[in-house]
Amino acid sequence: MDLVSLKILDENLNFIGYIEDYISFYFVRSFFQAKEFQLVVSSKYSAILKEDNYIYLSREKSMVIDEIVEDEIKHQLTIKGRDIKSILGQKLTEPPADAAYDNYSGSAEGAIKHYVDVNCVNPVNIDRKISNLVIAENKNRGAQIKWQSRYKNLEIEAENICKTGGIGWFIYIDFYAKKLIFDVETGMNKTESQSDNTRVVFSSEFQNVTNTIFTRSKANYKNVAYVAGQGEGTEREIIQVKKSNDTGLKRREIFIDARDISESENLQDRGLSKLAAYDYVLNTDCTIVNRNLIYGRDWTLGDIVTVKNSFGINDLRIEEVREIYEGTINIEVTVGTIETSILEQINNSISNTASESAPGKAGGDKSYIHNQISSQNKWTIKHNLSKYPSVVITDSGGNQVMGDVKYIDLNTIEVSFSGVFAGMAYLN
Repeated sequence: MDLVSLKILDENLNFIGYIEDYISFYFVRSFFQAKEFQLVVSSKYSAILKEDNYIYLSREKSMVIDEIVEDEIKHQLTIKGRDIKSILGQKLTEPPADAAYDNYSGSAEGAIKHYVDVNCVNPVNIDRKISNLVIAENKNRGAQIKWQSRYKNLEIEAENICKTGGIGWFIYIDFYAKKLIFDVETGMNKTESQSDNTRVVFSSEFQNVTNTIFTRSKANYKNVAYVAGQGEGTEREIIQVKKSNDTGLKRREIFIDARDISESENLQDRGLSKLAAYDYVLNTDCTIVNRNLIYGRDWTLGDIVTVKNSFGINDLRIEEVREIYEGTINIEVTVGTIETSILEQINNSISNTASESAPGKAGGDKSYIHNQISSQNKWTIKHNLSKYPSVVITDSGGNQVMGDVKYIDLNTIEVSFSGVFAGMAYLN
């Protein structure tokens, strides 16, 4: 088996060992999100495979370890975690001390780099600083937006800003400088109709794809948003944001509670951001045959390519790439719009509520997101919602997990599991 060599780095990015004889390994890279990986390996590597350590393949392919499961009978370790950019999920967007919100107006790249800077690189509270994280030069790529944020999960804000602005976001490891580099990418136009770059056409006719699944879906599609800002009753400001001019049955509407936004001019961007999560699904999942178009040379994650299939000829972005090393090396891609996952639906639902509604005040219900960084089989969550909330749990890979929920009081719960893992709890 032709395996890639895995470098293992400690939490300070110091090299501590190689792994070349693993049993299986896969990881997923996404243009907009932090995605999962899994490594199965001999227990002899337990000394270097620790939580918060990094697995490094190349500058573009690095991940952080969140969960370790040891099988003493098989003498095997199963290592799980996510893309290195998941570290942004450990921070919230804290507004300036003299303001209720942190506002930004400019390019999408400038916006997300601003929020990363003030919350991770140069925060007012030095305890929040990620010491080895640096931000690449701002080239002002992406659409012009107006954004407002207050105590939002920074990873989710990065995704929303970049989807709205049409750019992808990444964290790279500079192996020699021992730095984490935050940057964005736009992807290259490699469609059949252009002539400036290598043309990339995926089609079974050209024998460069196999195991192909085509999907079209309007199940969650929305194209008009009623975005409600601050105020009460007839005094509440509500605007319409349209993604298309469809009418009648083709007009699909959604209500978005944006009570947390104080500036009316920012309601438009909130609407566009939320509509992006309810897009028409048109995608192709397939295994790439590295014959005439080579991954990493002719095309890569984020590029816009031409796909020919029974749905016609479509120019679509490569949104996800999955690399699988199990006896043979397989490269699987998702080209086009990806259907909203359970985790994204939870995030969208919570983001659409007014997270800081005053007791007895009309509007959205209160919610709370708990980030469980350390792997435990019992999570104690202090939510201060003054109620018995509904609870949804996901592991570090974004998979929904069932647990035994015990309500200690109106502001505290305990959730018990059969195994140990880290992840997120969504209370509403």
